[in-house]
Amino acid sequence: MTTPIKPGLQAPQPQVQLRTQSPGAGSAGSAQGAASVRPSDDSVKITDSAKALDAASRGEGIDTKRVEEIRARLAEGTYKPDAQAIASKFLAMEGQIGGVKA
Repeated sequence: MTTPIKPGLQAPQPQVQLRTQSPGAGSAGSAQGAASVRPSDDSVKITDSAKALDAASRGEGIDTKRVEEIRARLAEGTYKPDAQAIASKFLAMEGQIGGVKA
């Protein structure tokens, strides 16, 4: 089955009603409704965690020289991570976020 598409025909769009308009006001009451709109008291507070996440996503605080050294050693096969040090840091981090104390 095929449906021909005719240029210039569009489906009718439903009328959008703003919160400041009454249902019967339509566009004639929009000037009056806009005059009664009050500024909002809403606010947003960015937490320290969100700020840290934003900084991390932008790469701030990353020692790129150290990262490149480790990448090179990994590629050469000479990088030997210290499993004990890694485990200790994971436990310390877990303690900071409310888990088990290290």
